[in-house]
Amino acid sequence: MTMTMRNLLFVAGVLLPQACLGWTSSSSSSASSPESTSWSASRRDALRSVIGSSAALLLPNLAVADDEDPYRFERRDRNGNKEAVIREDYWYSSGVTPPRRLASSLKMDDPKWNAFGSCETTGSGSAATNSCTYISLKQRQPAYSKYAFSITQGAKEFQQLKPLLQQKDWNRAASYVFVNANTNLPPAPVDAQLKMVLFASLMLTSPNYSGPAKELLVARFYVNEFKYAVTEIASAIQEQDAPRALAAWEFGKDSFNSYSQVVNRQITAKVGDPLPFIE
Repeated sequence: MTMTMRNLLFVAGVLLPQACLGWTSSSSSSASSPESTSWSASRRDALRSVIGSSAALLLPNLAVADDEDPYRFERRDRNGNKEAVIREDYWYSSGVTPPRRLASSLKMDDPKWNAFGSCETTGSGSAATNSCTYISLKQRQPAYSKYAFSITQGAKEFQQLKPLLQQKDWNRAASYVFVNANTNLPPAPVDAQLKMVLFASLMLTSPNYSGPAKELLVARFYVNEFKYAVTEIASAIQEQDAPRALAAWEFGKDSFNSYSQVVNRQITAKVGDPLPFIE
């Protein structure tokens, strides 16, 4: 399966109604009679149509990014996430790779029941709140106070790194991705990675909802992508390979911004300022 098709399946499974996933699973198990074969074909055609039109709306730059990026970091062999910040992300759990750039908010988990009884949904659209997935301000505010500054600083210094790569200032660029030999402290873009995972866990996990939420798994995925980008930049700096370093920087920017897209929904005015987007 190509990476583009996996991205489209992610759109179908996360950004579109869950009925689409029902179509794909039932078509694979349908009987082989002429009637069922025709019905399955119709459903497959419908699914392709929905995925195609939705991808065009939600991921308009996906095909261009695949065609223009000779490095295609998002298509790499992830080796079971053995070198990831956290192994259990959306790709590891589902086998489906989210798009390189998340261009829209995720379709939220909307359970009807939990261990304590039925769930109640209030509001509509992006303002809808499900009682079984609600995360209190008492949980979000301390998490923001603890981790948001470090994550924001990581984004700020990562943005400062780009002109150094463009100028091939390898010594200064190295200070943004390698641990300081004198202080043994990691630079901000490296220090932010684990804190991004911990922050997402607190911001996207409800005590009323068993198991990791879809949002949390996707946020973890983009942290792992950001970590890979920083690692690739470090390797390119050592080899003084400017095209590869800049391509990895762009990949890191897309990954961090997608993470912010996921987490910022839970950062309301009472919590704090939303996480930045790298430009």
